[in-house]
Amino acid sequence: MCVFTGPVEHVSRTRIFARMQDGWQQLVYEMQLATARDVAMVLPLPTAEDESPQLEFISLSEYPDFFRDLDRCFPAPAPVAVSAAVAASAGGNVKVIPVGSFNASFLPSQRDFDRLDPRFRLNRDILAVLPQYARYSFAIFQLRSGEHQIHPMALRFRTRDSTTLFFPTLHVHDAAIHESAHFDHELYAQGGFGADWVRGAHAPRSTMDFGNFLVADRTRGLVQPDAAVFKGTLFGELPNVDHWVRCFGERTG
Repeated sequence: MCVFTGPVEHVSRTRIFARMQDGWQQLVYEMQLATARDVAMVLPLPTAEDESPQLEFISLSEYPDFFRDLDRCFPAPAPVAVSAAVAASAGGNVKVIPVGSFNASFLPSQRDFDRLDPRFRLNRDILAVLPQYARYSFAIFQLRSGEHQIHPMALRFRTRDSTTLFFPTLHVHDAAIHESAHFDHELYAQGGFGADWVRGAHAPRSTMDFGNFLVADRTRGLVQPDAAVFKGTLFGELPNVDHWVRCFGERTG
């Protein structure tokens, strides 16, 4: 699910990348957004249900072309950034982490919304009609008003099910939940794919910036250089649901 805490004028060109590694899912999210006021984007996450560390935000502000380069794995037919581990305290306000050009927070459970800045809290009525997220955690990204391309938002979370990749595609853009919605999504995965997905003709090593002995890997370890990338497209009026992809098996590199 991707839900905004206030009305937005326009969302398009959503692109999501997912990969599993040692029980942690890597997740990268990008979109074009137009909004008249500051809002927060909320991503529920199926985190592991124990007391171990759950989530790490990763800044890709130095790699705004992450998805452009990833998509170069699929040629058209002829015709330093900082990683911050997030731990929420037992009381007080939720910790805010600078992640590139926006701020982010991690909420271990729904009850932690009360500790968030009131401007960025999610309407409880929305969660009430989405019982599937009752035991999820939440990543919060605070976004500025205006019309702009959001640089990729990245995180890794310890998942409760390492056999599937989770894509948060159910969306709420107008404070209401609809059974169907307009999709303009491209999904990318390593280590799994869905029906009708296509395999990239090139490995990421030949299209993305993994650095060298002098320069750091600009993907921050999110992408496996030599593993195949698969791509699926969701476009048009479709059932408003999240998507899951079965993993081949965990790949560590």
